[in-house]
Amino acid sequence: MIAMPHAAPPRLLGVLLAGGLSSRMGTPKALLPHPSGGTFLTHSLQRLQSVCADEVVVSLASEDHREQLRLPSSVPALFDAQPAMGPAMGVWVALQHAASNGDDGCLFTPVDLPNLLVDDLLTLVRAWRESPRQIVLAQQEDPERLQPLVGIYPVGCVQQIQRVVESDHRSLYRSLRSNDHRTVAISRERLRNVNTPADLGPPFDNT
Repeated sequence: MIAMPHAAPPRLLGVLLAGGLSSRMGTPKALLPHPSGGTFLTHSLQRLQSVCADEVVVSLASEDHREQLRLPSSVPALFDAQPAMGPAMGVWVALQHAASNGDDGCLFTPVDLPNLLVDDLLTLVRAWRESPRQIVLAQQEDPERLQPLVGIYPVGCVQQIQRVVESDHRSLYRSLRSNDHRTVAISRERLRNVNTPADLGPPFDNT
């Protein structure tokens, strides 16, 4: 009997969402020093690169934004098609890129989650591989809250996200609450984001 070859695992593009203006922080969040060394940007990139071996890109507002963040030329970047459209624009642009690149989905994480772990992302990946045509999102525990910017979107949902971009509210959260998706529970502390200087304390938990 001839053994049948195993199907290749679905290709996953890692996308770091770093296109925000950081207006409440007063300085680019991506350049904040991370407690474990480097910056929020370098730490977030390393976290995604540990999970997505095929390719990792950074989603930015514009070429000028790339220069502001001093992103190395070796790191690919995607840019918003229109300014000031919120994170849904970055998700939509990345899904279009992934589809044209032969990827099956995108793993998204924002740059301002310093406590998120590689293990959290691997849990999302395992859940997605069980049903790779379905959106898989992090669900914050206690209190429960959907986290639409921490998750995996299959390329087949690009038109769904386009409708969000073209809507008046442009809210992924609002749209995904009423659409089919899977969730993976992650603790509130690991999903804690940093928006203002006050959010920088107490010290981060990176154990």
